[in-house]
Amino acid sequence: MTKSPDSRSAPLPPKKCAVCGRTIEWRKQWARCWEQVRYCSDRCRGDRGRDLAGEEARILELLAARRPDASMCPSEALPPELRSDRAAMERVRQAARRLVHAGRIEILQGGRAVDPSEFRGPIRLRLRTRKEP
Repeated sequence: MTKSPDSRSAPLPPKKCAVCGRTIEWRKQWARCWEQVRYCSDRCRGDRGRDLAGEEARILELLAARRPDASMCPSEALPPELRSDRAAMERVRQAARRLVHAGRIEILQGGRAVDPSEFRGPIRLRLRTRKEP
């Protein structure tokens, strides 16, 4: 939970960025417009027209072709010539975060699911196999 604008009231629920899927933390400068905040940064606000449906569909397609408990590296969703392109890789990671928030996949590090807003470094993707309570 994020801090609320008024410390006596209940904490505000966290928000997810509409582009990258990271958690948006409440800031004092947003006290008057918190309901309208949709993006975590100026970069995401500038990318708001970008469609990640292609990356999301490719991730789901590759995972569906594997065993239910198998995982994949996000770079597998890119053509070989784009695997060294950092911007293309970040688009796949953003698509993966959005799929996590939609409840379709899990992001793994060391074989365990991690928070999509907090991970750093190499990750794996796996179809969500179990229901969370």
